Amino acid sequence: VRIGPAEGGTIGLQGGQAVAVMTMAALVVDAVSAANAPVPTVSLGAMAVVVEEGRPVVVTVTADVAPTADLEIPITISGDVTVDDDFVDPGDSILLPAGRLSATLEIVTLLDEDREPYEDLKVSIGGGFDSLAGVAPRTLVVYDLQAQIDDKEERRTELVDEITDATTAVQGLREYDIRVEIADLEERRAELLDDIAESVVAVETEQTEVNALETLRNLKTDVEQELMDKGIITMAKAIDADYTPTEADQLMVLETALEEADSDLDAEDITVSAWRKAFNAYYDALEAAGEESAELEAARDALEAETDALALLRDEQDRLAYRLEDAEDRLADTLNAEDDSLALLRDEQQRLTYLLETLHEDLRVAQAGRYVLSAANEVTVSIDDPDVPDVPILVLRADSETVSESGMATFTIETTVELVEDLDVFYVLEGTATPDVDFNAPDGDITMKKGLERVTLSIPIRADDDVEADESVTVRLIVESSGAYRLSDRDRATIQIKSADLPELTLTGGGEVTEGGTVIVTIQADQAPDKDTSVNYSVSGSAQAGIDYEVVTGTALLPAGQLSVDIPIRTILDDVFFMPGDMVVADWPARVGSVEVEEGDLVQRATPLFNLTDPGFTITLFASPTDRSKLAEGQPVTVNLASGGQEVEGIITHLDDTATTSGGSETYEGVVETAETLVGVDGAVVTIDVVVEQSLDAVVVPIAAVLSDGGQEIVRVVTPEGVIERRAIETGMLDGAYVEVVTGVAPGEYVILEIDRS
Repeated sequence: VRIGPAEGGTIGLQGGQAVAVMTMAALVVDAVSAANAPVPTVSLGAMAVVVEEGRPVVVTVTADVAPTADLEIPITISGDVTVDDDFVDPGDSILLPAGRLSATLEIVTLLDEDREPYEDLKVSIGGGFDSLAGVAPRTLVVYDLQAQIDDKEERRTELVDEITDATTAVQGLREYDIRVEIADLEERRAELLDDIAESVVAVETEQTEVNALETLRNLKTDVEQELMDKGIITMAKAIDADYTPTEADQLMVLETALEEADSDLDAEDITVSAWRKAFNAYYDALEAAGEESAELEAARDALEAETDALALLRDEQDRLAYRLEDAEDRLADTLNAEDDSLALLRDEQQRLTYLLETLHEDLRVAQAGRYVLSAANEVTVSIDDPDVPDVPILVLRADSETVSESGMATFTIETTVELVEDLDVFYVLEGTATPDVDFNAPDGDITMKKGLERVTLSIPIRADDDVEADESVTVRLIVESSGAYRLSDRDRATIQIKSADLPELTLTGGGEVTEGGTVIVTIQADQAPDKDTSVNYSVSGSAQAGIDYEVVTGTALLPAGQLSVDIPIRTILDDVFFMPGDMVVADWPARVGSVEVEEGDLVQRATPLFNLTDPGFTITLFASPTDRSKLAEGQPVTVNLASGGQEVEGIITHLDDTATTSGGSETYEGVVETAETLVGVDGAVVTIDVVVEQSLDAVVVPIAAVLSDGGQEIVRVVTPEGVIERRAIETGMLDGAYVEVVTGVAPGEYVILEIDRS
């Protein structure tokens, strides 16, 4: 237990880190809150000890503190009753809702024709734990489950935002680029359709012209027939070429000239050169006339150009169609990828929902059994058959919780039926009170008269002058051998005897004392008190506190078992005059505190010059009510003084039994005595470590490394071979962020705290 303020510190964090730290802190707070929820102690009671057959048996489960979660408390029914014959099965558990201190259960009894004597219906509750210490492992499970739930809830919140962003986000850059590309391609495709249509018209036009020219060329004219008749051209030539009249006249003239040249050459009237000239002229003209017309060539060239242009347009159209198909495929892939991302987020959200449902159920089960079972965990109710004569069932109760000395302790014995004859009831006396010393012991039996349903047992309490602690007297009913009556489960009762005697106090001491001396006044008790007693006193007279004597507190503590306490009255020597060269000598240990004047100053009478302080420190601790319950006088402590890093051992010498209220909060004060001297100043803050429970050479692991699997604590251990294995462990003490492992792991083994799934 660390008592005292924690040391502060600052750590520079970026925005995102700060948010993460605060979020993690919030999650830890939630998990710690769940684990620190109060553990109720549950008990069982019955509204009646006898119930007539056919009427319900009502039992009540009560808790000393309201649980923060629903408790499912197992219930069993036994005794000499049979389910479905004597009662209706109410189920195997009773639910104590969160925030409620009690819950009732009705067990329906069955009315039958059988004549039966009293039958005992015993109701028991189970589950839970025997002590608060036994709840610790279950608390660890609750902490772990709540931490997991908080973590998953945080992730689910993030998923909602991510899904919203994915659903409402604008188109991504890639999708936008592809859509722009498709729009450009479709625009160009529309333009191409127009260009191709125009090109097709142009090709058809040029083709028509070429066809017309070729048709004209193929027609045989009179000129060509004349040339054919003269043997200048053949039919094939007439079809391939288009001879004009001028060309025909020229060819006939040149043919005649060539024939004459042939004759002249044969007659050797001309030279070969002249003949060749005539020969070349004729055949050159024939060749030139046989060539296709320039108009047809131009038409064919134009047709070819238009055809090539159309082919280029169609090629571009094919490429454009391919690019459009590719862009549409890429767009579909992009959209599918976005759909897949959204689907992955929704799948994760669904998995988280299922996982959270499982974790919440595990947490509910863990919290449902987190309680301590008190000793009052069963009741017995007798079922009375109205057709069978009744045997009285006795119930005992104390008429008061306490009684003072010289008073009367009264107990009431009740029966469930009106007696038809006198009934002798037997009992024994128990408790811490001594018979015939603290009370007059009765005979051990009492008679309940015929026609009555109750009788009062009175025990006179003796008075004494002893100062003593409270004592108890207990009456316990015992069974009568003949079976004249039966006992209920309320067969004993206790009353506390309160002693009003207090020690008588007197004052001794006083007298005369010289200035500067000390006189002791003693508070004397005639008997030692049984507990620490605070005694108030006042100081009066002509002497003035703080001038003639040191101020006293006005309260003295008379410890339990002691007969006296001393009050020192220290007087002040005020008639002191200092002369040059005088010295002030103080008993060691002492040191000069503050000096109020300087050399050469003129001072008035009663002006403080300086003060001497005790170098020894009184270390005062302040503890909360929870911490105070764990502390005791004599406990060893470790005192840490931040100044100079000092750490010394000490012991608690005093603890207040009453709290000091300040600012709406309660604290208990105490005093610690150290074995060594601390060097510091008044008001310095120390931390005090107190060991309230320890385990030497314990094996510890971080709490976050411990998981729960079906109620069994496990850790994930990395073997020397690098294999991760899940290992069951038994946990012990908790210490901050660590938990002791009693069995399951050995020192030096590695346990996994967290696995990075990314």
